[in-house]
Amino acid sequence: MAPASFSSDLIRSCADMVILTVLRSRPMHGYDVLQSMGEFGDGQFRFKQGTLYPLLYRLEREGWIKSKWQVPETGKKRKVYSITAEGRRVLKQRTQQWERFSTSVNAILWEGKHE
Repeated sequence: MAPASFSSDLIRSCADMVILTVLRSRPMHGYDVLQSMGEFGDGQFRFKQGTLYPLLYRLEREGWIKSKWQVPETGKKRKVYSITAEGRRVLKQRTQQWERFSTSVNAILWEGKHE
């Protein structure tokens, strides 16, 4: 049986962190970002293009990623996204916050199981 989908609120709350993590490995165009995200978390981070691109544009406005146009040998130009130094700093900070947050939530949930 397939795992239940995460709520859209939960996915939205960590979307920036997931995108920055995916881009940490290498620059990618939007389709590659979508594919890579779909490979993580049992496929729970499958976004539609209409959801992903506004997030990418916002991350670029924040200065956490940058983009450049690339023309591959096939001839069709595509925008390639990469994480910036500021994006790496934010990702490190958010990852540390997430670790503390999830540890705290797990502690509460664990205590609640014993009542």
